[in-house]
Amino acid sequence: MINEIAQRQEKARNFMQRNSYSGLVMATPQNIQYFTDVTEPSIQTCGVVIITQKPETVFAVLWVEKDTAIEQAKEVSVKTYTPDSQGKVILKILEQLGGTEGPVAMDITATTWLEGSFKRNLPKVEVINATFAIEEQIRSVKSETEIEFIRKACEIADAGMKTAAEALKPGMTELEVASLAQHRMVTLGSDAIKHTIYVASGPRVRLLHSSATQKKISAGEIVSIDLGAVIHGYTSDLARTFFIGKPPEQLQRAFDTLRGAQGIMLEKLCPGITVNEIQAVPQEFTKTAGFPMVGGLMGHNVGLEVEEQPFLMRNGESNPEAKIEKNNILAFFQCSVKHGKALNLGIRLEDTILVTESGAKMLTTYPRELLSI
Repeated sequence: MINEIAQRQEKARNFMQRNSYSGLVMATPQNIQYFTDVTEPSIQTCGVVIITQKPETVFAVLWVEKDTAIEQAKEVSVKTYTPDSQGKVILKILEQLGGTEGPVAMDITATTWLEGSFKRNLPKVEVINATFAIEEQIRSVKSETEIEFIRKACEIADAGMKTAAEALKPGMTELEVASLAQHRMVTLGSDAIKHTIYVASGPRVRLLHSSATQKKISAGEIVSIDLGAVIHGYTSDLARTFFIGKPPEQLQRAFDTLRGAQGIMLEKLCPGITVNEIQAVPQEFTKTAGFPMVGGLMGHNVGLEVEEQPFLMRNGESNPEAKIEKNNILAFFQCSVKHGKALNLGIRLEDTILVTESGAKMLTTYPRELLSI
């Protein structure tokens, strides 16, 4: 892992060179883990990673976290600050490493904490919020180590969905189903509750992200479940649709349309295809079948966050020329479909997929049918 952390830091330097940045300052927990391998929450909360074109990477932490940071962090020099000196210390480190000779890129947390200090003390240095660019240009292509973490998270998510399905019956509450699935995943090794378990039934399935409630599940209702496990900070994403009883014919046809659209995307998904090309694939299919899609988001990258850039979006809401790359890990399909006056049928079908040289490989394997309970 030590060599891999060094490789990630070198990716950051290449990113800076391509974009003409003199410094890169990051403070979100995901970026801290990615560039230092630190997973301790208290350190992630206070840490700041500083990378320039110099070979030294600095990890600045609150002074009380110094010993733990030195123990956990890889390929970095650990520096400390006090609650009153954070901005001054970060600026001094950046200047010493030659990181203030041009624009400085930051993630959203670093921007929130430090932009004011930059404006006061280095007014001529441009600060750029590069949150999405870091996700898309540095973190989106996964290493074999990262892929194995996500693969394991997918196996546990499959087990969590199986437990949820077995618990579904009239009279159960959404929260009861969600808690059973969560308990199963934690028992199997999921090390965080990063992915909220969404369980929705009846009319509530029309909400995109509907947290579980005390609503009781009834016969004749649709139930959607969206969950994921977490291994070493890396997530999975899995969603399925159930029906309590025999599904109506229209609902079955709508689900078959959504599954068919997902299947076509899987066939087309390969390195080099653009976001514009892949997101356009299912639109005509679902429209022709009489169940056009609802919403602009059809998928997203998966990694240290449940939803990362690049997103698969339609209607011009994403960079149409962004390309899918080998070892991207994507979750799709989040879209539901509509029919006639029913603006959203509430169907969910989402899987975590690895992009390989030869095409798409499913990492989640729970049955993809409209499941009747």
